[in-house]
Amino acid sequence: MTERLGVDIGGVLIDRVNDDTDTSFFGDNYLRTTAVPGAFDALKRLANCRFEDRIHLVSKCGPRVEQKSRDWLDHHDFFRKTGIDPANLHFCRKRQDKAPICDSLGLTHFIDDRLEVLSYLKTVPNLYLFHPTPGEVEKHARHLHRVHRVETWDDVLAALMQNQSA
Repeated sequence: MTERLGVDIGGVLIDRVNDDTDTSFFGDNYLRTTAVPGAFDALKRLANCRFEDRIHLVSKCGPRVEQKSRDWLDHHDFFRKTGIDPANLHFCRKRQDKAPICDSLGLTHFIDDRLEVLSYLKTVPNLYLFHPTPGEVEKHARHLHRVHRVETWDDVLAALMQNQSA
């Protein structure tokens, strides 16, 4: 089976630490919102060493946030810096709608900061819960047995580069 990685955008690539500041992604200065530390370098390494051109961004958002996400990715030169193909960018409007996208892409690994989203991904064998909020974990704790918890992109690299069959 050819390995394919899916990655969420908000909270996994675009940092949430700015949410209460003037550089919040949801404010006027959204292009100044920072990337999650280590995300670009880790994805470049994963593309070079394991997944090649098989990394996809899959994000749930409305049309306005979709456009802001596209603008942010372009502004931060994401695709050039990571080597990820801009054609591998996918959006949906409901959290559960990530599942059919992942299924159609044949994703074998997925990284998201929402345990609820990961609970829908029945066909993805390797799920990584990225730096979740305590409330998210508490609310959907019954799904924790299916996921690997990771707090940083260094943790992601350790998990994905150490055992290349997981």
